[in-house]
Amino acid sequence: MRCSAAEALGQIGPKAEAAVPALAKALQDEEPGVRWRAAKALGQIGPKAEAAVPALAKALQDEEPGVRWRAAKALGQIGPKAEAAVPALAKALQDKEEKVRQDAAVALGRIGPKAQAAAPALVEALKDKSWPLVA
Repeated sequence: MRCSAAEALGQIGPKAEAAVPALAKALQDEEPGVRWRAAKALGQIGPKAEAAVPALAKALQDEEPGVRWRAAKALGQIGPKAEAAVPALAKALQDKEEKVRQDAAVALGRIGPKAQAAAPALVEALKDKSWPLVA
């Protein structure tokens, strides 16, 4: 049921802004499926999920790669308002999972000039030959 509720809130998108605190709390759920769906929903809410940035930054350290990936993607969907997550995203550029590294880089790009502190980590990421070309 919790998974379905998080999924539905994400489908509502920015109009589900009132659910941001509950979704941020769900990032700590015992079930990985609930955690990654909560991160996905926060991303679908977008910039209006700014209050969840600290929880999403913490989720970048989750034991489950799918949760880390969805957290990075959500931070990118929040965009410049996710500036507080720049240090955590820069660290995620070294994640063992390729998808997490990719979405951390994309998120930093979407945060834009406010992510300038991550420039050295992004330069280092240029050496990662496992990344496919992204259009």
